[in-house]
Amino acid sequence: MSAEKFETHAEDEEAKFKQVPADFPRPSYLAAVPGVQPKFLMTKYKERFYMPGCSPPELYEAWHVCEEIATQLAEKSLESKAGKRAHMSESEILDQYLPRLIRTRRTTAPEARWVIRRVAQLLEWSIPVSSQEPPKSA
Repeated sequence: MSAEKFETHAEDEEAKFKQVPADFPRPSYLAAVPGVQPKFLMTKYKERFYMPGCSPPELYEAWHVCEEIATQLAEKSLESKAGKRAHMSESEILDQYLPRLIRTRRTTAPEARWVIRRVAQLLEWSIPVSSQEPPKSA
C-alpha cells in the first residue's frame, strides 16, 4: 500500500470511529493478572492502550451492531404500534423489547438500554424509564 493510500485509509478509519456517539456505553472490566507485581489488562491499538473492548475498532463494531438492531427495532415498533400493540403506549412497546434484547446476548445490558433510547430517538417517542441513563455522579 502506498503512503498516500495508507494515509487516506487511516483518515477514513478515524472518520468511521468518530461516528460512535459519546453516549454509547463503554465496557468496564475489572480484571487483574496474578503475579508478584500488580498488573491490569489492556489492549494496544496504534501505540495507545485501552481497556478491553474500548479500542476505537472494538467500540465501532459494538456501536455498528447496536445501530443495526435499533433500526430493525424501530421498524418493528412501528409495525407493533399500528397492529397488535395498538392499545399500548409507545413507552410500553419499547419497554417490552428491552428484556428480550438482553436475553439475546447480542448486546450487553447497557448497550441494550442504549438501543432502546436510540429507537425512541429515531421514532421521536419518549424514552421508557427502564432505559433512561442513570444520573452521572459528581
